[in-house]
Amino acid sequence: MIKLYGTAVSNYYAMVKVFLLEKGFEFEEVYIAPTYSEPFLELSPMGKVPCIEVDEGYLSETTAILGFLEGCVPEVPMVSRDPFKSAQMAQLIKVVELYIANESGRVAGYAFFGQDLNEQVAADSRSKMERGLAALDRLGSFSPYIMGEEISMADFFAYYIFASAKPIAKRVWDWDIVAEVDGLADWLRLMSGRPMIQQVNAELNDAVAKIMA
Repeated sequence: MIKLYGTAVSNYYAMVKVFLLEKGFEFEEVYIAPTYSEPFLELSPMGKVPCIEVDEGYLSETTAILGFLEGCVPEVPMVSRDPFKSAQMAQLIKVVELYIANESGRVAGYAFFGQDLNEQVAADSRSKMERGLAALDRLGSFSPYIMGEEISMADFFAYYIFASAKPIAKRVWDWDIVAEVDGLADWLRLMSGRPMIQQVNAELNDAVAKIMA
């Protein structure tokens, strides 16, 4: 049985958990915070979560995990079998990762933990996020899913990136990033209605509430 390591407050943990549920895997959750110490580095060389344990060994890095899970259960397809369409999906995921997730993460300390805001970093991050959102507007279909008529890995990845990036942008810049992309708001509502996402979101919100209490 797969073991999923991580913490319920992580949006990356949430996206892997939802993907496991959507694909019909049986799995065990092992709650552990990210740590750069032995023996956890044997599981995740960068000390990051989530990571998974399977018969063959350990895997970390969310996109690598999702790709592995897709290959294990191809009968519930979340990646197109067409090489070009698959590459288009990978392109969109990379844009969301580099220019939405990573750039919003640079100012997350201010948004969530009250750290001092470096105005130069904030300005640079916003500029790159604007370009990333413009690219997503060009690459995304949102008809109704992000790549077209069928749900894909990109939907789950992007959904949980925006779950974090949206409040960060609002708190740092009073900026509604969802309004920057045609169809994004409707797509977020569509994804939020999926039963597995509702289940995992309830667990995530409960975990956050316990930390904030």
